[in-house]
Amino acid sequence: MAMVPRMRAVSAVVHETEADMRRRRRYRYRYENALAGDRVIVYSYDLPGPGIAGGLLRLGYGVGRLGDALRRIRYARQGLREDESIPLGDKVGIAVDVVVGTTHVVVGACDFVVGACDFTQYARGALARFRGKSSSRGKRSDPCLRKRICEKRKYDVQFEDLPEEAQCIIFSKLELKEAVRSSVLSSKWTNMWIIGSKLRFDCTKLCGKFSSENYRTRALNFVEKVNRVLRLQHGKVVETLEIKVEFYMILAFHLDRWVRFAATSRTKNLSLDLVPKSYGTYSDWYVFPSEVLDGEFTSRLQQIQLSFVSFKLPSQFSGFPKLKRLDLNLLRVTRMDLQDMLSGCSKLEWLSIVNCDLEDELIVDRPLSHLQYLRIACCKMTKIELHATKLKTFIYHAAQLPDFPTIAIQAQELKDADISVTDSTTFEHALTVLPKMFSRVQNLYLRAYLREKPAAFLENSSKFSQLKHLVLYHSDKESDNILYLASFLRAAPLLEELEIHFNIKGGSSADTWHLRNLPKCPYKHLRSICITGFKGDHAQAELLVHAVENAPALEVVTIDPANKLSIYSSQVDERLGASIARRCLEGKILPKTKLHIVEINHDEWVVIPPALNF
Repeated sequence: MAMVPRMRAVSAVVHETEADMRRRRRYRYRYENALAGDRVIVYSYDLPGPGIAGGLLRLGYGVGRLGDALRRIRYARQGLREDESIPLGDKVGIAVDVVVGTTHVVVGACDFVVGACDFTQYARGALARFRGKSSSRGKRSDPCLRKRICEKRKYDVQFEDLPEEAQCIIFSKLELKEAVRSSVLSSKWTNMWIIGSKLRFDCTKLCGKFSSENYRTRALNFVEKVNRVLRLQHGKVVETLEIKVEFYMILAFHLDRWVRFAATSRTKNLSLDLVPKSYGTYSDWYVFPSEVLDGEFTSRLQQIQLSFVSFKLPSQFSGFPKLKRLDLNLLRVTRMDLQDMLSGCSKLEWLSIVNCDLEDELIVDRPLSHLQYLRIACCKMTKIELHATKLKTFIYHAAQLPDFPTIAIQAQELKDADISVTDSTTFEHALTVLPKMFSRVQNLYLRAYLREKPAAFLENSSKFSQLKHLVLYHSDKESDNILYLASFLRAAPLLEELEIHFNIKGGSSADTWHLRNLPKCPYKHLRSICITGFKGDHAQAELLVHAVENAPALEVVTIDPANKLSIYSSQVDERLGASIARRCLEGKILPKTKLHIVEINHDEWVVIPPALNF
């Protein structure tokens, strides 16, 4: 069967060639003795097409031409002596008969095999359709059945042709909204959406937004819709249950019922997003029913999201042995309960703790050997200590940059770190703490208000030993502090890409003829520099020139005067910044380095990489 496609290709090429010859070639012979004048003879090569019959006829024609060649040889040798050879004209005729005969024999054999295979496939399809028609028991026959049988094309399996079990499995994987939409396509699928195993209820999409006037009516309407679906799902497996609604006390009873339904329905993914708009004025939080956290329910959960929930572990808590993702937002929990919860998540891969009311230390005794993503934001923790050897991404957003002992995360594979602090900190503190905390990090995003410029460049023993991509977001009223951002370059000997995004107002225009010569420090691996918010300030120009002159491997420099961190940007400052950047780099940039200065109203803009808030 592997040779059939090749035979089909040979047959197609030969028949296409013959068709071309039929269209283009005419031979005209003049018979001078003919009474009727000129006679035109057209050789149209009218040989049969591909198929069983055509193959047999072509085989016969090829064998006949080979027989003609043999007869020519026999006739040519008659009357010749042994030392005489066949005349040249006879040799040519014999050669033509042999070539043409052999070609038709080969093509005829290919046509016969291809035709036999096509007929076999056709017969099998016709027999299968006939059996299906016979087993329909009185159903109306399809008027297009005969036409479909005769078509030479690949068989296409329709969705309704699949077994009922397969259709149920496919519908169970759809989202609830998609399953309901699909149910209107066929009368057989009217109740198919009921078997869906992923239930997601968003109150805003189902009932509209809440307000102080209609919140009770909308909440009860939402409860009625959710209960209606859950009643139809009673006794079935529900893989995912997500509830998104603004919490009011009238919903507490129904939320308890829905959580218990998830426990009895062998749910793997549970999400309760209950954050109100103005949660700061709320004193009542939803209290999670701790009695459902038995060994059977907790052993099945793989994902948990809790928002605006008061959580307390039962006394006989055995942990979440299969939990992979834990998202906690506005969670009211004690330090001991949170530590016990995390210690019982041996398979945890993704952890986010945001806006949790924790003003104490968090110490996880057991190692989180599978944890790859950790986010801690807007929490007042005084100390964080955990062991996560496979951690790759760490995000920390807080008011102050902590000291090194405060955050002790043992992670040998950490690649990305996103640090954002709202309060000001000193250069010395940042360059002392960060290299110790993230000595092996490869990509560092730092948002901080750095103040109190040092007397000279800092030369600390602590280094970012593997840092390759550094992104600094700098906002400072004192422009002189900008120059000392070069201390971060000195602390990263393997740095390849540098991005600095400025958000400064005012500042003095740089005098490109009187720039200070800073201490030289070669940045041998630096290949790319990107600066946005370049206003042409004197310290900005000095930092730019210092970085360019000390980077022998520099490939590209991108300067964008537009402020990407603020909506307020002066077009005059942008034009001035572009002009100063061009002047201060004139004659200092290497010939191989590409300089890209984004002019105002330019079509190409530098895209700032987003923070790692996945």
